[in-house]
Amino acid sequence: MSFLIAIDDSLHGIRDALRQKGYQTVELTYADFRDVDAYVIDQSNKDLVRIKNTIADEPVIAASDDDAARVINTLRDKLKVYEKELNEP
Repeated sequence: MSFLIAIDDSLHGIRDALRQKGYQTVELTYADFRDVDAYVIDQSNKDLVRIKNTIADEPVIAASDDDAARVINTLRDKLKVYEKELNEP
């Protein structure tokens, strides 16, 4: 299953790393929120970080552009659980 990740427009390094790992990405400003499986927001955006747990039911990760490995590991863990829930009868 290929997951769609909405990424803050400023996090180019994370976007590139996710694409290399096979994730589909879309810039946060262009995301159709009904189709997104997770969000990665810039941790310097204090307004979004403060409310990140109330933005959506999907995982929301606050990161800086040099956190690519952490973001990938977090997404892998969270989306594995999500995928398992989708496949349960």
